[in-house]
Amino acid sequence: MSPLIPLPTVLRQQPPPPFESFKSSFTRHTCRDRYGRRITYYVTSEKERLPLALLIGGSGGQSMWIVRDGKLYGGLQNLLKNTAGGQVRVMAVEKPGVPFAFQPPRPGSAEGCPEEFLREHTLDRWAEANGAALRDAWKRKDVDRGRTLVMGHSEGGIVAARVAAENPRVTHLGLLASGGPNQLYDLSQLLGGGTAAVYAQWKQILGDPVSTTKFAWGHPFRRWSTFLASSTLAETLRSRTSVYLAQGLADRNVVPSGADVLYAELSARNRQVVYERIEGADHSFGQPNDGGKADGFRSVFQKLIGWFRS
Repeated sequence: MSPLIPLPTVLRQQPPPPFESFKSSFTRHTCRDRYGRRITYYVTSEKERLPLALLIGGSGGQSMWIVRDGKLYGGLQNLLKNTAGGQVRVMAVEKPGVPFAFQPPRPGSAEGCPEEFLREHTLDRWAEANGAALRDAWKRKDVDRGRTLVMGHSEGGIVAARVAAENPRVTHLGLLASGGPNQLYDLSQLLGGGTAAVYAQWKQILGDPVSTTKFAWGHPFRRWSTFLASSTLAETLRSRTSVYLAQGLADRNVVPSGADVLYAELSARNRQVVYERIEGADHSFGQPNDGGKADGFRSVFQKLIGWFRS
């Protein structure tokens, strides 16, 4: 899946300064997860006691931060923070194995990423990193634990759904352009070569499922063997959260009908679910001729936060 929002490339000749040297509305925290890893996460600095809104981004080994001309820039977490307007305490977790402000040659893919990231980025381990950060943040006195929103975009959707399933305190789940059925469904329809080629590649992945050196579709076999063993639908059915779905109907990274399937299955089980189908919107909810602005994503965030707070 493609990255959420295109970000400029880090100036490679200059190592990034430490986070503390920048002025930011996010505070950095660390904790240990069940694998014993040191997890780094960020939470907005708000004056009021507010519920958490954990954002999980899409695929690839890029950092959630970027340094350009000595200045720190953030990704979707900054857009969410600015859109939320102090209604929630925005939270995001750095992917284990990704250095601060690192940007790979192809953001959204794992190509050119550190070996540690290639080892660590599996569905279960990435979900646990987010779950551990969430459990740690819940201990804070300035956090309202009465309700919690976990949202994911693209690849982040299946991860968010698993986090909600494994952490019952999560009350609300946002799935943004995250598909529904197993991602083999999307790959077989979106990639050139046809269905037979996709499933032939899947058999190769199953033949060496823990490899971090063999790649398919921009990611190592190790990543695919875990993410393709489940689906956004399967993980969502494991929890009892209220669900908000948003899907652009001009998406070329996931098949829009996958969200229709997810909505149908949740509705059949009488789950509380809201579904926004957005005409003309792409994978990042952009519209044709919008100049690359983030207005579409901003609108989705506004509706999602409003739904959560209502």
